Amino acid sequence: MANEDLTYADRLTALQNKVLEFLRTFESIQEELRPGVLAESQARLVSVVRDTFRRFESSFVPLTPPAATKELHQPLCAAIRELGKAYEIFMSKPGPEWTLAFLHSRAAFCRGLYQLYELRDQLPLVAPHFLTVGAKAPAPGAPGGPSTGFIQRQRNTDRSDYTLYVPEDYLQEKPIPLIVALHGGYGQGYEYVWTWLRAARSRGYAVLAPKSLGDTWDMMVPSSDTRSVVRMISEVVSEYSIDPARVYLTGLSDGGIFTYILGLEQPQLFRGLAPIAGALHLTVDPMLRQGRGKDTPMLVVHGVHDFIFPVAYTRQTCNLLKSIGYNVTYEELPEWGHAYPYSINERLVLPWFESLPAK
Repeated sequence: MANEDLTYADRLTALQNKVLEFLRTFESIQEELRPGVLAESQARLVSVVRDTFRRFESSFVPLTPPAATKELHQPLCAAIRELGKAYEIFMSKPGPEWTLAFLHSRAAFCRGLYQLYELRDQLPLVAPHFLTVGAKAPAPGAPGGPSTGFIQRQRNTDRSDYTLYVPEDYLQEKPIPLIVALHGGYGQGYEYVWTWLRAARSRGYAVLAPKSLGDTWDMMVPSSDTRSVVRMISEVVSEYSIDPARVYLTGLSDGGIFTYILGLEQPQLFRGLAPIAGALHLTVDPMLRQGRGKDTPMLVVHGVHDFIFPVAYTRQTCNLLKSIGYNVTYEELPEWGHAYPYSINERLVLPWFESLPAK
């Protein structure tokens, strides 16, 4: 079939397939990044993208959609442009400034994801990306109930800003579990929540993704971020029916460090703690000596190739915690470094949360 003979539906199908391939590949790359593999990751992404974003501007954007998809066209184009920005920025020349470029790339990627998520019901090929394999999408509840899906809350005098995800099939009479997910240093709740979206949406969990008050978490005890996050949890519990026996805490990197701090400061709030690629901060020493949080199980996840917090330190940490009576499960990942834990959350952390009996 000649290219000019393709219908709008044909082009939309082809675009969805390319977008889905990009989403899966870029997410995988973000999970596997570590020093020395950037050039390889960029080459892998180029092999997938090819001229997708360039051709999109010339062959899809100018199209006149049929009436049935007229309202889809412009929002979809805006989403694809954000993904294109993420790709272009990621392909920046490696150097001292590349880490900052990656943060901008990640931000554009997440903006595109939010826009695609709002369009998911009209994009049947892309929609499964927002679920784990074999899971069914939660059916929206009756109108007029509490807000569901993604909810963005701005900072106020009591707490920092946060992102909340509530499954679309939420019912007030059915309490649901809550995962509090802490971003890494210089991260944002609105972007870290995406490492949990598929698992939470597929299994009926709410996710609270706070933003630290500063560029990273306050590692002091008592911590200003502890007060902030506790207020967020109180706010969510006051609006939604959350099962208090199934509130879990996890975090990545600096968020993993703060998972220890917050979890030991406020052990009564959490059924389980899961620090990922983090470290045990010296400020928790007095709490450990007091035995705070001994009744709260911990899952510690760390990569052998972690280039921020050496795995040897985490091994020592787990041995120490076990020796003084803490309930620690340690998962060491032989192929992982220090990056985003999409599949780790899905295949390790969530099943561990679900293995814990109600508190």
